[in-house]
Amino acid sequence: MKPLYVISFCILILLLGCKSEDRNNNSKKSASTKPNILVIVADQLRSYDLSCYGGVNIQTPNFDRLAKEGLKATHAFSTYPICSPFRGMLMTGLYPLKSGISSNDHPLNPDLPSFAKASKKQGYETAFIGKWHINGIGREAYIPPGRRLGFEFWQALECTHDYFKSLYYDNDSKEPKYWDGYDADAQTKSAINFIQDRNTENPFFLTLSWGPPHGPYIAPQEYMDKIDPEELVLRENCAEHEIVDELKNNPRFTIPEAYIDTYNNPRKHAKEERYIRQNYAGYLSAILALDDYLGRLIKTLENEKILDNTIIVVTSDHGDHLGSHQFVDKNTPFLESTSIPFLLRYPQAIEPKTVSDVLLSPIDFLPTVFGLAELEHAKIDGIDLSEVIKKEKEDTRDAILLMNLTHLNNTSLANGLDTYRGVQTKKYTYVRYEDKRPWLLYDNVSDPYQMKNLVNDPNYSKLIAALDVKLDKLLQEAGDSENTKLIYDRIIKENPDRQLLLELREANPGIL
Repeated sequence: MKPLYVISFCILILLLGCKSEDRNNNSKKSASTKPNILVIVADQLRSYDLSCYGGVNIQTPNFDRLAKEGLKATHAFSTYPICSPFRGMLMTGLYPLKSGISSNDHPLNPDLPSFAKASKKQGYETAFIGKWHINGIGREAYIPPGRRLGFEFWQALECTHDYFKSLYYDNDSKEPKYWDGYDADAQTKSAINFIQDRNTENPFFLTLSWGPPHGPYIAPQEYMDKIDPEELVLRENCAEHEIVDELKNNPRFTIPEAYIDTYNNPRKHAKEERYIRQNYAGYLSAILALDDYLGRLIKTLENEKILDNTIIVVTSDHGDHLGSHQFVDKNTPFLESTSIPFLLRYPQAIEPKTVSDVLLSPIDFLPTVFGLAELEHAKIDGIDLSEVIKKEKEDTRDAILLMNLTHLNNTSLANGLDTYRGVQTKKYTYVRYEDKRPWLLYDNVSDPYQMKNLVNDPNYSKLIAALDVKLDKLLQEAGDSENTKLIYDRIIKENPDRQLLLELREANPGIL
């Protein structure tokens, strides 16, 4: 009897142990069922050149795959279409004047809540790889951990577009390194390594930030060889389309004499077709490279058996004119500058081939992702639109804010544009100058290339008045009093060595 008793007791212990192990396994499974989050941000990638958005010059099968297997947002806009302000909005969900970033190379307040901090509190591993551009204290300066907004794994640089000789800082080392070869390629390999080497018990929140296809419009030669500049189809508003006089010169704003020659060449390149084609070919070559790199990331997630439990988001900080309206680069309210891709794959919540026309501002991107992941975050300006894109809730938003708060970037100076505020609806783009004068009104449904400015048409006066009311309300929410002088005072206080800013102020007394 004694041996039988011992055997029975041992069996009981084993059973209890198995149940305890089951409970532990269930606990681990519960923790790991939180979705991973992979956010990919390209720099200056307009929506129009991806084949899933109707691009005709190249095929982008991996971008397209996300659209086929998930969500394509058709009305995602960069509401302040330049790098630093967009990135500040993305990382914090706050409008630029609340995040601290009023222009490029202006420092974000590191004490603000952020989505990386929020995910870290909820058990996520956090990682950032690539271009940061919200530290604002030197483009090649080391960024200490306290200024990384909660990202732990860190291989990043503030900003460079020298893609074949690209610096970065590896975690807490203060000695810069060089990415091997084309930086977007090497950064993608680093992201793949992070995914493969991660702690599998914890979900991850990884942001991969590519510099291309931003100029200088280059890519590895194998991709450059795939594009013939002479075969490219240009947008209808490109090169030959003469913009109306009021768009070319704003008499309120003067470029300092010393800078006029600096910005004549970009203007020339925006008018001459041979330059446009040359730049466009390099731009598309870079997109082909990025599409391949995206494919590698998707394949890695498949191999790790976590693809369907990973929210993949692909977007960009703004677009690129590439000669449309005879403008260069970005930071204008035109669609080539503001219309950006927003692709999202997460089959646990988003049906394949979902197309949404919800108005998406950068402050909404990550609240919406956190809504899909059922994660908490601090109170912010952005809106969780996850139920809208899942078709579970009616879309009630009718306008989002457009803005350019300063002239402190080459693009504004090259294009000769003043500061502006405006609204983007699903149909209209409306913009006014800071002194409240209406500047632009386009019906983007009947005029998708924005070639007929309706702002002086009396038939639209009531609409303009209504849009002004919407704009005033949005500006109040954003904490924006439409006073560039106050914004410049703040930037000078925080960046006293800004020589260009001081020269702009001297050339524009009473305005800046």
